[in-house]
Amino acid sequence: MHRKPHILFVLSALLLTMCRSYSERELANPMDGLSCRSYTGYFEQGMGTSRGIECYYTCPDGTVGPFDFEGDPSLSATKGDLDRQFCSIAPQFTPTEPAATLPPTRMASPTIQASATIAASSTVQPALLTGSAPMCDLGVNLINFRIVNAAPDLTGKTLDVQIQEHESACYVNPTNRSLLTCSIPDDIIFPARIVVSLDGAVVNDFVYGGIGCSILTTLTPAPAPEVNGSP
Repeated sequence: MHRKPHILFVLSALLLTMCRSYSERELANPMDGLSCRSYTGYFEQGMGTSRGIECYYTCPDGTVGPFDFEGDPSLSATKGDLDRQFCSIAPQFTPTEPAATLPPTRMASPTIQASATIAASSTVQPALLTGSAPMCDLGVNLINFRIVNAAPDLTGKTLDVQIQEHESACYVNPTNRSLLTCSIPDDIIFPARIVVSLDGAVVNDFVYGGIGCSILTTLTPAPAPEVNGSP
């Protein structure tokens, strides 16, 4: 009957044995509403130290945090990602123009011969994506692909993205224009073939294995910190 309160007491005592020292931290890609500082955590009784970045994020209904990161969060997430993860704000998609039916050769499974075709066509039309995906959220079916050249000019061009032969709504991320944000069609299981076309010409044809894909959960907001907090 008294075991659970005893465990809670022990956990509380362990938390009280650690304090942190903070220093200013400048983000690689500063974002509105995101404030961070580096910390070093010191454990009493010679238990060692821990280092990381502590951040707070401002949502329309208030500030949430603190959240601990091992590295600079601005390198792997955009403002849209933070709005969705911490503020439960879903992004608005700009639908692309309907694309023509894919030729029968695209319906085949990825093969070595398909890769050879890409190498030949890339001499005419340069690739748009690098093939890497810094963010893949299966909770809201969104994925960010890294663009070869940041901020591409797609004005007047017809962009068509197929994920495993299903059309995906994509747009150049307005916060980080080195990313192409795309919706993940329903019932997609990775690995999946990604085919990207510009004005009907294939510029990417690769298989994304799904490494790093996860379901991101929205964290519970915490009170804002005191201005001059002490360990």
